[in-house]
Amino acid sequence: MIPSVHLRPGFVQPVWAGHPWVFAQAIARTTGTPAPGDEVSVVDPEGKTLGRGFWSPESAIPVRLLTRDAGVTLDAAFLQARIDEAARWRKALLGLPSPSSTGYRLVNADGDGLPGLTVDVFGDAASVQFGTIGMKRRADVILDAVTRAAGVTRVYEVGSERHQQREGFTVAEGIVRGEGAPTLSFTEGGVRFSVAAPGSAGGGQKTGYYFDQRENRAAVASLASGARVLDAFSYVGGFGLAAAKAGAREVVCVDSSASALAAGQRIAEDNGLADRVAYKKGDVRDVLGELGRAGERFDVVVIDPPKLAHSAREVEKAMANYRRLNAGAAQLVRDGGVLVTCSCSGSVTADTFLRAVALGARDMNRAAQVIAVRGAAGDPPSMAAFPEGRYLKCVIARLA
Repeated sequence: MIPSVHLRPGFVQPVWAGHPWVFAQAIARTTGTPAPGDEVSVVDPEGKTLGRGFWSPESAIPVRLLTRDAGVTLDAAFLQARIDEAARWRKALLGLPSPSSTGYRLVNADGDGLPGLTVDVFGDAASVQFGTIGMKRRADVILDAVTRAAGVTRVYEVGSERHQQREGFTVAEGIVRGEGAPTLSFTEGGVRFSVAAPGSAGGGQKTGYYFDQRENRAAVASLASGARVLDAFSYVGGFGLAAAKAGAREVVCVDSSASALAAGQRIAEDNGLADRVAYKKGDVRDVLGELGRAGERFDVVVIDPPKLAHSAREVEKAMANYRRLNAGAAQLVRDGGVLVTCSCSGSVTADTFLRAVALGARDMNRAAQVIAVRGAAGDPPSMAAFPEGRYLKCVIARLA
């Protein structure tokens, strides 16, 4: 009989409704002596089973549920079936992979019923990140399942210092299946990309690329024909390259990472776009100010900063930063042009973020006319009862 985790009265409703996380303060006691990574059953105060997950005793979230079925065992067959299903519905519903887009997210942790596991596919390669000790203990089964389901020949493991410290395991980033190579290659929207592989020089951007912005990059491309475009916090220039491919007359990409900018320059050259895409190194906040003082104006300005609020305690500070960033960006948008501004901070709601956008525009005596409020692409799905999974906000606004 597997160990049981018993919930306190008053903490059952979110879990019953479908939220996959069991927080430490919700636990009254455990029956049995589960080791880190062991399968456990979660039960309510009346003894009714709510689901099963893996035990992470040192985490603020000791259990993340993988199934609601009390009769299901979280064995190799279960994990293989979940990964196969993730690949199947992405192909059936989203057409991923396709000849024009061979990079995508295969497994999105809680959104695919596999909390603690993230998998991205890059053509013939995949990168895997283990976020819990339970998933890490089952690495061999998972890596084999990913190789088969995605049809890849190489699999890399990616580390996360935060996850490793919290869960008590270590990761040596690099190749774990097949023969390694220094780059990951894929296509998106017809643009051929090559980014640093995990464990190689220049690697380290999460699982390798930000596939969650794919559909937002396509939206920017639809606005870009004949336009002058600024891509701020560009990484390798995903938004800017999409715009150039769609016919932008000039693109400027700004980032603080020299290796990302060098990779972007190579991608632009490989795709015949180097004559229209320029890469500029610097702190985006400083560069926005410099461009504004120089009187530069753009038809489309994209601003996609890293996470500015890691918890609810940081939201107020993040709001001030979002306001300043959006003010700096708004200053550079020509009259009637478009601001595309993003937040990947899950603690910042869409309404809160929109307020920062409005205030930032107002600081520059501009009015932001919202055209669309978008989220992540379909291949990082989220469960309806799991708002933490809907972290990405992308506001497209016309500035008057």
